[in-house]
Amino acid sequence: MTDAQANQPTTATPTAPDNSPAPVSHSPGSTSPAPNSPLPGADAALQSFREQLAGGDAAMMKQLERYRSTDEISKAFREGYRNAKNGGRQVELTEKSTPEDVKAYRLANGIPDDAAQYPGAFREGFEVTDADRAILSDFKAAMHERHVPPKVAAAALDWYQDFAATQAQELNAQLAKVAGDTQKTLRSEWGGDYDGQIGAAQELMRAHLGDDGFGQMMGLRLMDGSRLQDNLGFVKMMATIGADYYGSTAILTGDIEATGKTLEAQQQELLALRVSDPEKYKSDAVQGKLTRIYAQLDKINARK
Repeated sequence: MTDAQANQPTTATPTAPDNSPAPVSHSPGSTSPAPNSPLPGADAALQSFREQLAGGDAAMMKQLERYRSTDEISKAFREGYRNAKNGGRQVELTEKSTPEDVKAYRLANGIPDDAAQYPGAFREGFEVTDADRAILSDFKAAMHERHVPPKVAAAALDWYQDFAATQAQELNAQLAKVAGDTQKTLRSEWGGDYDGQIGAAQELMRAHLGDDGFGQMMGLRLMDGSRLQDNLGFVKMMATIGADYYGSTAILTGDIEATGKTLEAQQQELLALRVSDPEKYKSDAVQGKLTRIYAQLDKINARK
């Protein structure tokens, strides 16, 4: 055998391993690492462990990449094992659950560690009030504290929005009904004095509450959905107090002939009838109006 033949490798003669790094092929313009290669800064041992567990299964590899340590992978495995022992049913948390159990349960159910990140929002088109916003904030905090899966919480939130929308429609319908019934009843009882009675009640309340306070009080909603300003008993009470405070309201706005005129102007017109039409001046109608005007002027002057 020649020296050249002796130096030829055979199946029985092992060759020294090549320790040089294998060439990496990159497509033009691509800077992404090859599939399953360690991410920049990732622990090489952890990545190798993931690859061994995945066994070439891309879907399994993607799932394993959610876990940031071998400890998290181990906990997830134990959780899966417990579920399998229970016939595939997910183990529920109990008073004896450890912090590790809670963390694994939250991870499996998509519950974030931070309560502020707990998902949940009102759907588009839902008329959100300040009270609704406060309820949503408390609701999310309560769901997170009780480890409720977001899908379950979302179903509860959908129910609340349906309930709130239906209730709002019913209350608004009641508001319109009560307002219409009250106005119809008072117009029937007061007749031409209706505007004067309402005006006296409003003027009295504005004098004591101011425009802002008056608006807030009139907008108050009662338990049945109606407004305070449409409550029959309340309106009658305020009209009675206003009439007593300001005098007869009919000569304010209820009397068409006197509309827009001051009490003094009305008084002078009636007194002028002593010369222009003595008979009319002596009539019960004119004398009655004068009596009411004098009474009202006395009340107003007494408050000055």
